[in-house]
Amino acid sequence: MTIINTLDKNKYMNTMLKIADLISTDIRSRANADIIRSAIDGIKGVIFVSRSFTDELYNVMEENKNVSLVNMSNFVKSMLEAVTNGRNSKRVFRQSESEIKEFEDMSSLSSFLATI
Repeated sequence: MTIINTLDKNKYMNTMLKIADLISTDIRSRANADIIRSAIDGIKGVIFVSRSFTDELYNVMEENKNVSLVNMSNFVKSMLEAVTNGRNSKRVFRQSESEIKEFEDMSSLSSFLATI
């Protein structure tokens, strides 16, 4: 059994929830309907996403070109744009002025760390 939630028929936005994956293949309780309700309610109303989540979401969207986001809050939209811009811009790595230290054992490492 699959539920398709059409949020806006004019925009053809559908969300498919696979009940067997969401709950189980053996459903016997009224309480399971609350799980479905929560999943449907959880689809809408997102107001904040972290950069790390958005970065992973970007990967999902790259792997699944049929996934798209619509009706995003301004914050969510700006976070997605920041991640997209970061992914699309050339990364420049500068030679740092730090030096590499080598230690023969933990004792010499501990001695060095005590000086900084």
